[in-house]
Amino acid sequence: MVAPYLQCMVMVSSFHHLPPNVLPSIQRVEGGAPGIVSNNKNGTQDLGVMQINTRWIEPLRRTTGETGDIIYKRLKEDSCYNIAVAGAIMKLYLKETNGDLMQAIGNYHSHTPSLNNQYKLKIINASYQTNGSDVPLGKHLSPYQKRLLKAKQKSNRYHHRKKNQRS
Repeated sequence: MVAPYLQCMVMVSSFHHLPPNVLPSIQRVEGGAPGIVSNNKNGTQDLGVMQINTRWIEPLRRTTGETGDIIYKRLKEDSCYNIAVAGAIMKLYLKETNGDLMQAIGNYHSHTPSLNNQYKLKIINASYQTNGSDVPLGKHLSPYQKRLLKAKQKSNRYHHRKKNQRS
């Protein structure tokens, strides 16, 4: 589903100095689309392509001067606006983490360590699917994450061989 948004993702990534595979990988994991609203247990909602949480509406309102209703509608329906906000959030989290890309990616989802780590692994796997072979995020992985990724790759090769043997 990344392809329709790729041009905007490339522009936003370039503007915010993000590796080009980060936003497509986040979108693949989030699974959002224009008009999609996901309700969260805490009463907030995730909106649009990059599933931007409604908690960002107030900071965006203060920054842009737009009304909360307009921001909500744009996050929900305007894909490139939604992607631009995701890029700005990633830039903010990169600053917050002193440039630690993987921690910033995890923070995009949650600051809770266990949820943060689970999300990072989902992004790593999505990066493989998006890129096809190499993971440009790889140089930012901790030794633990590299071991998990290696185990996942080994498991994928095993299941692929078993599937081919049955064919």
